[in-house]
Amino acid sequence: MEEKDIDQQIEELSKITREDGKETYAQAQFELGDIYRNIKHDYSQAEAFYLNINKEDNPEVYALAQFLLGYIYQEIKHDYDQAEAFYLNINKKDNPDVYAKTQFSLGYIYQEIKHNYDQAETFYLNINKKDTPDVYALALFGLGYIYNNIKHDYDQAEVFLLNINKEDNPEIYAQAQFFLGYIYQEIKHDYDQAEVFYLNINKEDNPEIYVLAQGNLGYIYHDIKHDYDQAEVFLLNINKEDNPEVYAKAQFFLGYIYQEIKHDYDQAEVFYLNINKKDNPEIYALAQGNLGYIYYDIKHDYDQAEVFLLNINKEDNPEVYAKAQFFLGYIYQEIKHDYDQAKAFYFKITKENNPEIYAQAQDILGKIYTEKIKKETQATDCFLLASKIESYSNRYPYQYICAQLILGLKQNNFNHDFNEKEFNELKDFIYNKIENLCNLTNNIKNILFISKILDNKYSKKQPERRVAHYTKPAVLFNLLKGENPSKFRLNIVDFMNDPSENQVLTSWLNISNHPDNEIKSFLASFSFNHNCLNQFRLYGNEDNIIGSGISIAFNKNFFGLDTERSINNEIISLHSIKSIKSFENKQVKLETEQIEIISANTLYPLPLYRCLYFDPETGYMALAKRNKQSFYLENKNEKTPKAIDSEWNEYIKSLDEPKKISCIRDNLEKIKELIKELLDNSKLQKISNLDELLSLAVLPISCLIKHAAFEDEDECRMIYITHIADDNIVEPQDYQSANSLYVEYTQVEEYIDNIYLGPQCKIQHKIWLQNHFKKKQREREIKLIKSEMPLR
Repeated sequence: MEEKDIDQQIEELSKITREDGKETYAQAQFELGDIYRNIKHDYSQAEAFYLNINKEDNPEVYALAQFLLGYIYQEIKHDYDQAEAFYLNINKKDNPDVYAKTQFSLGYIYQEIKHNYDQAETFYLNINKKDTPDVYALALFGLGYIYNNIKHDYDQAEVFLLNINKEDNPEIYAQAQFFLGYIYQEIKHDYDQAEVFYLNINKEDNPEIYVLAQGNLGYIYHDIKHDYDQAEVFLLNINKEDNPEVYAKAQFFLGYIYQEIKHDYDQAEVFYLNINKKDNPEIYALAQGNLGYIYYDIKHDYDQAEVFLLNINKEDNPEVYAKAQFFLGYIYQEIKHDYDQAKAFYFKITKENNPEIYAQAQDILGKIYTEKIKKETQATDCFLLASKIESYSNRYPYQYICAQLILGLKQNNFNHDFNEKEFNELKDFIYNKIENLCNLTNNIKNILFISKILDNKYSKKQPERRVAHYTKPAVLFNLLKGENPSKFRLNIVDFMNDPSENQVLTSWLNISNHPDNEIKSFLASFSFNHNCLNQFRLYGNEDNIIGSGISIAFNKNFFGLDTERSINNEIISLHSIKSIKSFENKQVKLETEQIEIISANTLYPLPLYRCLYFDPETGYMALAKRNKQSFYLENKNEKTPKAIDSEWNEYIKSLDEPKKISCIRDNLEKIKELIKELLDNSKLQKISNLDELLSLAVLPISCLIKHAAFEDEDECRMIYITHIADDNIVEPQDYQSANSLYVEYTQVEEYIDNIYLGPQCKIQHKIWLQNHFKKKQREREIKLIKSEMPLR
């Protein structure tokens, strides 16, 4: 509309007075307010016209005017108290549609501005679907956000979000489905259900949310299900024009799949080169790092590798920059033999950017000064710097142990001359032995890692698809009770009832576990046999009644796949990094930044390991596994004994126990030989904490090796290794609890498949469990099974 037409319209509307009729006057004032608000953007004048409208003139137009006054004060003037005053003048009977929008605006103010979530909830609940379905959907989303992010009641959040229908508000429906998918992915770890929600999101409903959902589906199939072809399908659905930042992450994931999984390095390069710095500087740095690695390690084009690595700037990704400088230093040291230039790159690595890489760089600088430039003083300084900085982690445990041993040697020779040649020979001896020792330990840990229970590529009837935790009914009650149930616990090994706990391996190796070691192990025990008489006899008894306990059978979603989570690098080490040789970062996430979800878990999902049963006197070894009787108990009403025997034999065959035992035995013998060489070294014997440091090398498997006398327990374990100062460790609240330290894992109800009641478990326990589960009307039934094992 032209300016003169607007002015003419204003002039004509201004002539209308109440004498022309109250309703006509109210409409004219409203139109004048709209002209000044929408066209002239003169909000003060618009406010004056809206304020001229009285309720008795026209209740419906008055409600609209009060709403727009509230909008001006909320969105333009940011005076939220005055906005609230206008909104509260609107009654539902005057204008139900405007009332609903007003209640939503009030809810938004109390949620986002005043952070009074209970009051926000009250306003949202005043909105009825029949008045305005689209605003009702918005209110449900707001309620879902409050119950998820603020109250951490994820079940109630889910109820609200599930009530949002696509036809009411397609855009908000898409956001709700994404929110639900994220809850099931990050909180409940039910990745199949998360996938269902993500797949409900169509691009035409909400392109931005669709992109994020496709990204998370790609992440699930990449990191959880390990179905890389399907991950690729989802990631290729992400277009740059929809979301350049998420596109960059998707291209990085695709590059990683083709680099690490498919070994198609040319295609990996294509994906990495699609990432522009301006779209996502941090991911660009990672991609350039991986391109550098490909050209160095695969294509052996060191000049081109250097070009990519030099593209990484410190401000884009300080941690990756440090790794790039390390890589460049290595190229000039090992390939180009330009030690001055190598030094220049190593010196660019600062402790602040990446402490662990910095320590390694100082160690290499020490070697360069010793072997190439012959400056012993500088070499010693570098070695000491490395020794003081390196921290224990599951990625480079040998570096920390070596650094501490070297530091001990230096301290023992501080006050008299030290033979540098002898020191360097001893240093090489230490690095060689300790690195080998840690690698052998890691090999055993990987053999004991239970992956099939978590792998969706296997049948749902996979024999080890669930494991059982035996405990007291009182513990189960606390895990299920009320609105705020307790979380599952991992207990510190130091206070275990079994005095041989964590001692079988170290005793056999002739090293001791020092009680003052500040790195501690926490564990939770499970059994492959869910209905075992011996377990019911030993564990969970109440009131001195044998067999009165219960067995909780957890499904695969209770556990994680990332074995690095067994050690809390973020606490023990200052920073967490991936391999020096590769710049990958599988923890790149693609979820929205607008939805902040605080996990109910204290810890990340932890992996599960089977125990090795070992008799040091005879050399007997066996792996924890399901016993044959458990197959008969599971299938007694469905299959013939012949079919059950066949399943059992197939299970034993797939376990491949003889081959695994042979490999473990070979590794353990090599470990023992290495430990002996280190213990027999006269120089190392002078280090006061030698045993303590050597025990760290085998710490990841110490808790997994049990005496063969316990073989019938068929135990598997969840382990968490951390520093004693970890904030996740729950402190005792009273003196009686002072002999108990534990970490909290997660709430359990979503992960329980079956509960077995011991032979002497009280009948009231079964009744309250039935009551609890029936009231919740769960979609997935938790079976209560009374053990019929004969107890004498």
